[in-house]
Amino acid sequence: MKTITRSCALLCAFFAWAAALPAHADPLLFEDFDDVGALPGWLLINQSQPPGQSWFQGNAGIFPSQAGAPGAYIAANFLSAQNGLGLVDNWLITPELTLSGPTRLSFYTRGAGDPGFADTLELRFGAGAVPASLTQTLLSIGGAGAYPSDWRQYTADVDFTGTGRFAFRYTGAATGADYIGIDSVAVAAVPEPSCWLLLAGGLALLGWRGWRRAGGRRAAALGALAAAGLCQFAAAQAAERIEPAWQQAQAGALAQEAAGDGMVVVRDAATGELRLPTPAEFHALHGPAAAARRAAAAAPRVVQRTDGTRQAHLGASGQVYLVTRRGAAGALDEQCVQGQKAADRLLDAGETKPMGAHHEND
Repeated sequence: MKTITRSCALLCAFFAWAAALPAHADPLLFEDFDDVGALPGWLLINQSQPPGQSWFQGNAGIFPSQAGAPGAYIAANFLSAQNGLGLVDNWLITPELTLSGPTRLSFYTRGAGDPGFADTLELRFGAGAVPASLTQTLLSIGGAGAYPSDWRQYTADVDFTGTGRFAFRYTGAATGADYIGIDSVAVAAVPEPSCWLLLAGGLALLGWRGWRRAGGRRAAALGALAAAGLCQFAAAQAAERIEPAWQQAQAGALAQEAAGDGMVVVRDAATGELRLPTPAEFHALHGPAAAARRAAAAAPRVVQRTDGTRQAHLGASGQVYLVTRRGAAGALDEQCVQGQKAADRLLDAGETKPMGAHHEND
């Protein structure tokens, strides 16, 4: 069982790490818009009729950023067209990127959520540096449907070799537009099929070792965990968010193994999904205060019966000693304790003569 416990903990650590990794050590692009006035290589082109305000630093008073400082996102609004009248056609174009096959872009966006307005954002791709060359539409958000009123992640894939750019196009009638923000734009290569084969081979080897060491029934459980983890890995890759999760996951897994608890998970308060605990969460579950609560809950509950004897319900684990002593008045006294040391202390505590001691599992 110890082998399976270690395997489960390390599997969970591996999947948390793998889901957070891009295909390479560094993404092709990551921008969190801390300073919109100093975006390296980005192009801001306003083709609205008549042109008004370009993209600008996010206004934390309308809503805060998805990550980072409250105003650390990029925004556009109905004033993209002068005085809020006319046709909005405002472009935010990434730096030129060198792509080598399947590539994924992910980003977060949201609107102000004011009723009666209909914002529209397009995600485009092309090989040039001007709007006319960015002809491939990958996504369209809002328009006839409602624009999200909370931060929501979107992803899109292209299969292209060469230099190209992604572009965000804020468009529509100015009188119907409101206010949108974009945050945490990331571009990374999609994993090659060989990566999936390597992962599948590793899981097969782990399952085979579990079968050899732990028997078929336990290995079947491990195989189910591996399959679930593979599905989780695939889902995470489909909506990739690049974060350094490996060290935290590894620390949590090793701490769980050291505590002898096997696999411990918590339910994330924000997403409702099960995940490995952070070090602080694990400490709350297994620290001194939690250990004291468990010890108090596990203490024997003594019941005084009508015939003067006492009974204790001690559970099904550990050595339990029933110590019988004759009191000063000659009456017999019985007391249940857990462990040899506790029984010895009870026998040595007073002048009374012990009538006997034995251990049992109740």
